[in-house]
Amino acid sequence: MKNNLIKYAITTILITLIYGCGSFEKAVILNPSTNYFPAKKNKQTVVLKNVEVDKEALKSFLLVVPTSDYWIQMGTNLNHFDTVMTFEQFQTTIVQDGLTDKIPSVSDMVGLNRAYKYYRPFLLLNLNTEQKNSGGWYTGLTLYDPEKAEVVFQNEIKLNLMWDGWTDQGTMFPLFNSLLDYLRNEEK
Repeated sequence: MKNNLIKYAITTILITLIYGCGSFEKAVILNPSTNYFPAKKNKQTVVLKNVEVDKEALKSFLLVVPTSDYWIQMGTNLNHFDTVMTFEQFQTTIVQDGLTDKIPSVSDMVGLNRAYKYYRPFLLLNLNTEQKNSGGWYTGLTLYDPEKAEVVFQNEIKLNLMWDGWTDQGTMFPLFNSLLDYLRNEEK
């Protein structure tokens, strides 16, 4: 009985420490003094792909994000794109606008390219997570351009689930800050 109480207490303390160190899927606005999201200082991302795109065109693009309020808010808080909507809202709008004859599907590159041509210019923002042969789990953002049928920006960060956990401050905000750097460099 005493051993079970000790195990329970240790487990509770560990869970509290892991989840008490940061938030998860809590969208925030840019810090006015730094103009970045509040990421941990020691968390660095690696940019895997950085394709130059038309700097002015990006400002009028639609940004299509995964389906959740967190992604909508974070996409909006980038303060860069004209409109942000979820993939589900994107599909619904295409149907409601009567474009299904021209855009029968957005589930592949051809359909996405048709949506770009017949609906409006947009980019897809996604989160990818994978275990690499070199060891460890990595996650990152990809920005896909359906006009060119290519990823124009991709970053990643190594996940340290043992010590950092998966938090906004340790994982998501560094990734979004890296995307901000890309978008800001394109504005120059």
